[in-house]
Amino acid sequence: MDGPPAQSLGVEPVDHDVLKKPPRKVADSMIDKQLIAHIVTSATVIVVGTLCVFYAEMRDGKVTPRDTTMTFTCFVFFEMFNALSCRSQTKFIFEIGLFSNRFFLVAVLLSIIGQLAVIYLPPLQYVFQTEALSASDLFYLTCLTSSVFLVNEFRKLISRIILKRHINRKNMMINQWMV
Repeated sequence: MDGPPAQSLGVEPVDHDVLKKPPRKVADSMIDKQLIAHIVTSATVIVVGTLCVFYAEMRDGKVTPRDTTMTFTCFVFFEMFNALSCRSQTKFIFEIGLFSNRFFLVAVLLSIIGQLAVIYLPPLQYVFQTEALSASDLFYLTCLTSSVFLVNEFRKLISRIILKRHINRKNMMINQWMV
């Protein structure tokens, strides 16, 4: 379910601030420590959240259609929120514009509609062994899965604060050296 949203990130509008940064050294890896930390953080939030839902649903020790529906829906929703936060590694979603990539919005909307079809349409319920979830179940899953988005937006904020401090220290050192 996360294929179309991931592919739509390829047509994300160009970030013009990229030209303000110095070029990357040829010897430097494209996958740096910061990107690895981002991937590990997102994966941890998604795995822990999904396993918590699965564990909470498995109270009776039997795998039921409800258990798999809650877990599967949790994972799909996590992927949608994660894709939203991946639209930019440095800018907040409201800086780049929530609606600036229409392909992304359509892809996410179609993925969510597909997930809801699997949950609520009887022929698909039969094929995927799912059952209908209540509005409160969907609200709970939406709140839980938005955590990956919130964690990533918070990571961007912390990165900005650290970068500003680093730049301020560097400028102070240059100013002291010039005096």
